Amino acid sequence: MNRPWVIWLVLCGCATVILGMFSWMTVHALSSEKERIEMESQSQISERMRLSLARMDTVGTGLLVVENQRPPFHYEAFYFPENVMTNTLQSVEKGVILQPSPLLLEERDLVKMHFEVTPSGEFRSPQMPVGSQREMAIQSGANEAALNLAGANLEKVKMMLPENLGLAAKLCIAAESSPWGTSEPLQAKQQEANAWMSRNANDVIRQQSPDQKIYQDSLNTREKQSRAGVLKKAVGKAAKRSSEEAQSAYNYSNRLPVEQIVKVAPLLPVWVGEELFLIREVQMSRSTKYQGVWLDREKVEAEFLAQIPRDLVGAKMMAVKGGMEQVKDPFVLASLPWKLVQGPLAEGTLDSLTPLRSTLIAGWVAALLALVALYLLLKGVMKLSERRAAFVSSVTHELRTPLTTFRLYSEMLAEGMITDEVKREEYLRTMLSESERLNHLVENVLAYSRIEKGNARSKSEVISVENLVGQLRPILQRRVDQESAALSIEIAEDAGEIDTDVTAIEQILFNLIDNACKYGLPDAGRGHVTLRAFRSKRGVEFEVSDRGRGVAARERKRLFRAFHKSALDAAHDKPGVGLGLALCRRLARALGGDLILDPRVENGASFRLLVPVS
Repeated sequence: MNRPWVIWLVLCGCATVILGMFSWMTVHALSSEKERIEMESQSQISERMRLSLARMDTVGTGLLVVENQRPPFHYEAFYFPENVMTNTLQSVEKGVILQPSPLLLEERDLVKMHFEVTPSGEFRSPQMPVGSQREMAIQSGANEAALNLAGANLEKVKMMLPENLGLAAKLCIAAESSPWGTSEPLQAKQQEANAWMSRNANDVIRQQSPDQKIYQDSLNTREKQSRAGVLKKAVGKAAKRSSEEAQSAYNYSNRLPVEQIVKVAPLLPVWVGEELFLIREVQMSRSTKYQGVWLDREKVEAEFLAQIPRDLVGAKMMAVKGGMEQVKDPFVLASLPWKLVQGPLAEGTLDSLTPLRSTLIAGWVAALLALVALYLLLKGVMKLSERRAAFVSSVTHELRTPLTTFRLYSEMLAEGMITDEVKREEYLRTMLSESERLNHLVENVLAYSRIEKGNARSKSEVISVENLVGQLRPILQRRVDQESAALSIEIAEDAGEIDTDVTAIEQILFNLIDNACKYGLPDAGRGHVTLRAFRSKRGVEFEVSDRGRGVAARERKRLFRAFHKSALDAAHDKPGVGLGLALCRRLARALGGDLILDPRVENGASFRLLVPVS
């Protein structure tokens, strides 16, 4: 081809466009898949977090229900119970029997202590009786070390609440105005979430769109509202029961007038520094007092963290001390002011071999293989085109010389210009030689064409090696004599017979001798060509060697290629089209043998034809 660079340029352009499109599709597909995987992972994490929050709120609700069920008189170390009877079923008058508070003796896992602030501003705790009640508590089974610890904790409460009654009242006001004191913000948020989900739930489920995050947030809000509703109902019932029990029996004593309890508010959480308290207001007929529960923050957080599934790695609890904006967060507990914070997304799912990535890899491999195949195809076509052009050029040059000789000599002989008989015979011999040259060229081209098309037909016959070489000797000798060289033929006694295509063997040997005459004779002096035939382990071998310049190392790999001889060699060097060795090897392999160049020979060239015995 005159301009092969144009073809390569077009191929590079097409490859660039194809690879660019594949790259864009790959990046877009991987980006979409990454978003989908992250949304699925986030959805799974949200589901696990909702489960964890439900478990945590179960713990928190249980704690609040238990504490709200306690009547106000449990906050006294000893109180007078009602409806007490003897073993003879005689009713005992109120104020006769003194009973220790359940808070005095029971073990507390999540609570450090219970306390109350009296209307006079005095701090006291059922776990820390004073005076004679302390001796009574020890006699009732209380541990003195526990009483001392309760006293130390009460002092800490006094230090955290230095304003006594005033600060306790403020804490109650803050608790009632906190998000955990009312469900109205959650109800408003719930209405908004329900409206959005009713409009978009089907679309989000059907297609993984960016609205999936809004869908998950709305789902989390609905779940939280459900938990908050359960909590409100349970705590409300517990507080009501505590108030009713307190109104029916409270602080009966023969020495003090009875002061009726009017209302007991629910316990509500409030942070004081880094400590969490549950505060409630107890309204009596003539005064108000405040009761509180000091929670053990570390134990409560540990109990909450124990509810988290193992596959929710990296999750932690965070105290919520803000206002209404933080309570809107769906991952804030409905029972106590803590928030569940998720850990980082696991990267393992993003690096796995997904079906999409397998498809993309297969697509890339197919595209690259297609480009490589196209490159090899174009390269082969261009090489074939170059070889065809070289063949046409070689054949043209190879035919021009004998045709010119034929035309010139035939004109001279026809016009009677040659009168000398000696010259006349010389011209005729030259024309005969050129005709043999043309016949040899045409036979080689036709034979190679038949092999390429698969139409070659072989006719096998059994013949001795000596007879085969004997039939071929005159033709070979005449070809060597044309170059004024010597021919030596050596046949081993054990050469034996072969079953093969005699015509093909003759054509191969003649081509080898012809090549030796063209390229293996010295420029000065008499040359020598040797043909040897002998039996080896693989069969019968024919060796044709000369003592010429040999074959250069860089030419040995291309030596058996068809049309390897260039047009310049055909025109200015030796005659031929570069087809002989390629044809000989193809014929040899078609017979089940092979043709090789002996690399061990340094002086000259030696070709060895292997022919199987049968």
